[in-house]
Amino acid sequence: MSINWGILGAGNISGQFVHDLLLSNTESSFKHIVKSIGCSSETKGQSFIEDCKLTDENNVGVKPSIEKYDDFYKNADINIVYVGTPHVFHYEQVKNCLNNGKNVLCEKPFTINAKEAKELFALAKEKDLILMEAVWSRFLPIMNQLKAKLKDIGDVRRLFVDFGYDADLDNCEASSRIRNNALGGGALLDIGIYPITYSRFLLDDKLGKDHSHFTYESMMTVDETDKVDYNTSVVFQYGKIHAICTCSNYVDNISPFGRVEGSKGKIELFADNPARLRAFKITYNDGKTEEIKDDSPYLGFIYEANGIAKDIENHEESKVMPADETLLVMDIMDKIRAKHGLKYPTD
Repeated sequence: MSINWGILGAGNISGQFVHDLLLSNTESSFKHIVKSIGCSSETKGQSFIEDCKLTDENNVGVKPSIEKYDDFYKNADINIVYVGTPHVFHYEQVKNCLNNGKNVLCEKPFTINAKEAKELFALAKEKDLILMEAVWSRFLPIMNQLKAKLKDIGDVRRLFVDFGYDADLDNCEASSRIRNNALGGGALLDIGIYPITYSRFLLDDKLGKDHSHFTYESMMTVDETDKVDYNTSVVFQYGKIHAICTCSNYVDNISPFGRVEGSKGKIELFADNPARLRAFKITYNDGKTEEIKDDSPYLGFIYEANGIAKDIENHEESKVMPADETLLVMDIMDKIRAKHGLKYPTD
């Protein structure tokens, strides 16, 4: 099966996604063909193609076009769009894709709030199209290996996950997507969504509206000048298990970035980027250890790409990242923001 991709946004995250598509064409049962790059200028699009080393040879003989947004949406050669733009633009861009008959894989956070997300999923259903949030962490094979190993450490007691990076805020332009309230700035939506995802993935076997019962409390520091959050912490409780989820734009996360504690041992989580788990180490109470690593040449995006390709082939919603799960997490983040008075223009 061939999947004809349109890549909307010529930034870093889109480049990483395209890297995996091209690498997979040598071995995957799916042929991922980049048909078009949607961006603001021909120059930017050409630089993107060169930086990605996107050639006819690794793109199944196809030379991608570079198109302004309106032409991109109408391109009949595209049957699925990867949206890799800043999240403040997702709502309008996904809507335009759907209204032009395109299936969509949209980067996280899916939208600014749950209200926008609900509208987009309703539109996708109306148009009979596949729409999925690109929560790549859920599709990584090593994540499934990690979850399978939880039973080896007995009864899980606590989970800690931190995603922090020093954004050098003192030298960061006020107009940047990190600091700008109008661009959905701050830590929670950008990186806090990942610790929340770890808690959902590891502590609940159910998804979306069928989720297991949990409660949560949060703390958030909203900058007085920028009106966005730079420190947010959330504690979830699933039965007797506590999940401590933190994110920050002030400091880099430490290694290991996460830890699962059980009655028979603990599991430490390692990665350069906490969004992509690269290794975990199990230390049992008797002192024995076990380590599992992900040495794949892929950056990690191919798994969600293959996932949605199968969904399109079968014309069914993802069982890994269904709409209800996106809406659940968006609702959690909405309520955290509301509690601490963090509002964005589209709220």
